[in-house]
Amino acid sequence: MKADTTGGFRPRIQVSEDTGKPSIECLRLDGILETRLLSPKIHEILLGMARARNAVSSFRLEGETVELNRARELLEGRKPASPSELGVVRLAEAYTGLASGDIPKLSIDGLCSLHRTLFTDVIRPEWVGVLKPEQNFIVNTGSNSVRFTPTPPERTTGELDSLFQWYRESRFSHLPPVIASVFFAEFEAIHPFMDGNGRIGRLLNIAVLTDLGLRRAPLIPLDTRFFRTSEHYYDFLGSTNSGENYSLWTRYYATEAQAAYQVAAKQANLGPLVSRFSRESTKTILRWVLAGDGGWFSRGDYPNPKRYSPPALWSSLTELVRAGLLETRGEMRGRQYRLKSKFLADVYARRF
Repeated sequence: MKADTTGGFRPRIQVSEDTGKPSIECLRLDGILETRLLSPKIHEILLGMARARNAVSSFRLEGETVELNRARELLEGRKPASPSELGVVRLAEAYTGLASGDIPKLSIDGLCSLHRTLFTDVIRPEWVGVLKPEQNFIVNTGSNSVRFTPTPPERTTGELDSLFQWYRESRFSHLPPVIASVFFAEFEAIHPFMDGNGRIGRLLNIAVLTDLGLRRAPLIPLDTRFFRTSEHYYDFLGSTNSGENYSLWTRYYATEAQAAYQVAAKQANLGPLVSRFSRESTKTILRWVLAGDGGWFSRGDYPNPKRYSPPALWSSLTELVRAGLLETRGEMRGRQYRLKSKFLADVYARRF
């Protein structure tokens, strides 16, 4: 059974070089991701990709299968046909909220409120939004044998309070991925609800990373990384059950967070798209268009900081139209341009 932490959660955290390096790299990649988000449209597309993948992967880690293509349909407005599909929609919406700065309050009330948001009409109604009334267990998928006995019901409130207090007092004592990894391990060891602990815990993962300053964490497919390395995920998480050793788990967590950031940074990099064009004026105009809001513009709206000649601007805009990146309306002097409808979505569909 889990060690009693009602008197205070005081984990011994030792950060080795193979944990510190990927943790620092997450900070660097978060900044790179920030600079590559040229427009709200790119942010919207990347968030859509991350939230769909994370929601589906979070369910798959618990043995529930929702196909990625079906998840895309649900997030585009299709009606959920089962409690699991409704759960995917709710979880994806919560990831979207994190990207907008809607960080759940780390308190008993805040946690129960989040649980109600995620699981109403998804799990048994008597379990929704309340801490566990009876002992639960973490079992091995397939064999159904007990892997670990979490916190008993009578200690749940006290141990959650201890965890939240530790987070408030220690949040800046280590790098964000280290703090987030330990928070998640303790949350899962407490297992405060009868159902949904994995999904809500992995959502809190991203919430904590965001709260600790990694502003673009909602765009990274961290749950997908956990699912793709699920054997290590469960083994390394299990190594923290005694509450004595977090080194294997923190190293794994930081490494997978770095990998998730690398995926997101690569997805956000539209440099290769711009580099397809040899003419410098075309590249410059395309960068300006990609950084815009996607609305219509005329040649005169382009600020032209490098003072390209009118013929050069005309030729570059014509080149972008012929390449299928821009669409037009109007004629001659009244002609307007905009990024072709769904162009970015089509670009990212090939990377999804």
